[in-house]
Amino acid sequence: MADQHKKSVTKSGITGEPVGTPPPCWAQRLTCILGTGLGTGYVPKGQGTAGSALFLLLWWLFVPKNRKAEWFTMLLMHVISVPTSAWGERMWGPDPGRVTIDEFAGQAIALLGIPRKPLPMLAAFALFRFFDAWKLPLIRKHVESLPGGWGVTLDDTAAGILARLSLFGLMKLAGIFKN
Repeated sequence: MADQHKKSVTKSGITGEPVGTPPPCWAQRLTCILGTGLGTGYVPKGQGTAGSALFLLLWWLFVPKNRKAEWFTMLLMHVISVPTSAWGERMWGPDPGRVTIDEFAGQAIALLGIPRKPLPMLAAFALFRFFDAWKLPLIRKHVESLPGGWGVTLDDTAAGILARLSLFGLMKLAGIFKN
C-alpha cells in the first residue's frame, strides 16, 4: 500500500523507488516540511503548480520590496532546495513530484525585481509554469540528470531564468519599465 502511494505522487514515468540510503531522521522531517514546499507536494495533482502558487502568495505577503531581500530569499530557496531535493530522491525516488521546494527556488527567480502588481506577478507565475512544464531539450538532457538534488533544483532555476527574461522582454515592450 505504501509503495502504491509513493508511485501516485511522483511525476509520470518515475518508478518511485528510493535512490540510495534513507537520509537521517531530522533530514526526513525537514524534507517532509520544507522539501514538499510547506505541504504542496502532498496535493493529489498539480504539485508543482500548487508549490509555485503558494510561493507567489508568500512572496507577495512576506518578502520586502527591495532588491536585497528578494535576492536573499531567492538564494535561500536554492540553498534549501538542493539538499532537501536530494533527500527527497532518497526517500521517494528520482525527481519526485512530492518535492516542490524547487518550484519555490525557480519561481523566486521569475519574481525578482518585478512590480508587486497582479498582472506582472501572474505573468511571472504563468511563464514559470510554462517553462517548467516545457523544458528545452538541452535542459532535459543535461540539467535534469545532475545528481544530489542539483538536477531537481537547477531545471527549475533554468525555467525561472527563462520566465524572467521573457517577462522583462514583454514588460519592456509594454512600456512597464521605462529606462
